[in-house]
Formats: sequence, structure tokens, C-alpha cells
Amino acid sequence: HKQWYQRRVRGSKARASYKTDISPASLADRGKYQVRPLRRDDFGRGYCSLLSHLTTVGDVTREMFTTQFDRMRAGGGHFVVVVHHLPSDTVVGSATMQLEHKIIHTTANRGRIEDVVVHPDHQGRELGKMLLDLAILLAEATNCYKLSLDCNEKVRGFYEKLGMKCKEDHRFMAIQFFN
Repeated sequence: HKQWYQRRVRGSKARASYKTDISPASLADRGKYQVRPLRRDDFGRGYCSLLSHLTTVGDVTREMFTTQFDRMRAGGGHFVVVVHHLPSDTVVGSATMQLEHKIIHTTANRGRIEDVVVHPDHQGRELGKMLLDLAILLAEATNCYKLSLDCNEKVRGFYEKLGMKCKEDHRFMAIQFFN
């Protein structure tokens, strides 16, 4: 994923406007953060703890994490971008863009944004906006005809600022098998 990211996303134009000079390159230049794909060793950098700020994670062991990481990577349709806080050596932000390969729309892909989270101690620095911007760029670069996400009302405005719109003619439906 890293080579793909460097070739396809780095030179792309961001959709969002930022209050500060923030980008993956500027964060790295400051020596505080690194924006990169999720790695197997991020289990030890608190990735599951970060996700617990978003939803129930459960008791995930290193072995479970590694097995699932390998499945996700082998499937080729998961792009998990993380923000690594270098001084503390912890993962403090993450967003996932999943591909669904389609026959419709001339064999284009559908993208879904999932698991967007920034650790509370690092919120307010536009890291979430940058993660979403990268997910959108990934979707464009992987031939997605549509990119969607599910969110609650309290964060709807955040996503609308990045060009996402609530589709009135579509209703979200699901069967949840466990929490």
C-alpha cells in the first residue's frame, strides 16, 4: 500500500480547506506525526485502544489482530490510513476506505469509508479532516463511482464540509448480528 499511496495520492489535490498548513508531508516535516498505511506492528502502538474511542472492540489479542490484518491485506480492498504520533510511538488517528468491486458502471468500484477516529488528545488539529481527504483521494484513484459512509447526526456537518451529501432517496438498512 505504501508505494501505491506515494504514487497516486501524494501528488493529488486535497478537497478540504485547512486552517493550518496540514498535509501528510507537512506533518512529517514537523517530526510529530507520520501518515501511513496500517502495519502489523500497530497492534503494539495502541491501534485497538484507538478504535475503542469509536466503538466496541472486544478483547482482541495480537494473534487475532495479525490474522485479521493479513486477511484484509490479502483481499486487496482495504486501505487503512493511520496517523502515527512519533513522540509517543502511538497510533492516534485512523480511517478505512473499503472497495467493493462491481460489474455496473463499466466495472467501476464502490468505496465505503469506515472506522474514522482521532484520539481525543489529538482532536482539533484537523487530523480527521486530513484522514477523510485521503480516503476520498484513495476512492478517486481506485476508480470508485461512489463513496459512502454511515454516520450519526452529531458528526454529519463534518462530513458535509468535505463534499459528502445525505442521499434522501436512499435509506440505510442493516441486520446487526452482534455488538
